[in-house]
Amino acid sequence: MSMKRTDLAKSLRMKVAGQMRQAGSPQRFGQASSQVPDRREQRKLDQAAGLVPFAAKLHADLIRELQELAAASGQSLNEVADRVIRAGLKQEKLAKVSKAGKAEKVQAPDTAEVPKAAKAAKAAKAPKAIDKTEKPAKPAAKPKKPTQPAKET
Repeated sequence: MSMKRTDLAKSLRMKVAGQMRQAGSPQRFGQASSQVPDRREQRKLDQAAGLVPFAAKLHADLIRELQELAAASGQSLNEVADRVIRAGLKQEKLAKVSKAGKAEKVQAPDTAEVPKAAKAAKAAKAPKAIDKTEKPAKPAAKPKKPTQPAKET
């Protein structure tokens, strides 16, 4: 028995669909284009570049700012974080150097005054010890209202 023209078209369509499913996509499209190396390969690449994994917990708003900065500059988050941390460390070193220079110019206080000042500061900060053997002081008695003489009528 011969097939109808619509049946022939249907079988041809199914045949083409099956071939397309099995063929896959070219390497420049699809998953292969965005495929990253596996963990071992990535670790070796990072080690060759001198990178060391460093985990830190940061506030969400700080992370958001870093991500926005990375998106605006077109760099990866790692590069932006590296740049920001290096700039912050450089600024800290400059601040320490400037403080050290000022400390040399200022005269050191007398050694006799230092212990007295330290004791006074410590005494002011320390809570007073409560002696449980002492009886608590009674509150002052309330003053009595002066009595007024009764009205005569």
